[in-house]
Amino acid sequence: MSEQVSTAVEPKVVKKSNFKVVGTYCQTMMDEREVKIPRLMEHFHTSKLHKVKNRINNPNSIGMFVDPPNWNEATEAFYWIAAVEVDSFEKIPQDMITKTIPAHKYAVLEYDPSVHDFNPYPYLFQWIKSKGYELVEGFGFEEYHPYTGTETKFTLYLPIK
Repeated sequence: MSEQVSTAVEPKVVKKSNFKVVGTYCQTMMDEREVKIPRLMEHFHTSKLHKVKNRINNPNSIGMFVDPPNWNEATEAFYWIAAVEVDSFEKIPQDMITKTIPAHKYAVLEYDPSVHDFNPYPYLFQWIKSKGYELVEGFGFEEYHPYTGTETKFTLYLPIK
């Protein structure tokens, strides 16, 4: 049995070019996210993913949050997108959405739920603040290598300036 580690590897800053994703989404409140997001992720990976024909960077996939402007997490819903990266928006299944993610600088954190016993989001938010960066509001994403369920290791990307 492995001991859980309470601290993560040191976050880093990376630049990422713009990229395109195709997937499905749900709208959720913070208090419902623990049920709705895993349900969406599972449904996408078991029932929808095989329909995407222009996929690149296989077996990686993405879980992305998109917040409305001036989002209030206590009173407003946000969107979660389960997606994969594609090389174009041609031949997209009718029941899926497309999104182009602009080029950004990101604070990045490798997270493994089987090893780390903390929430990676506030951890990375605090690191961003402590290093003098400013969080770009509105979105962020987790990249899975590949997605295998709720205990999947992921890389968290939060846009910064």
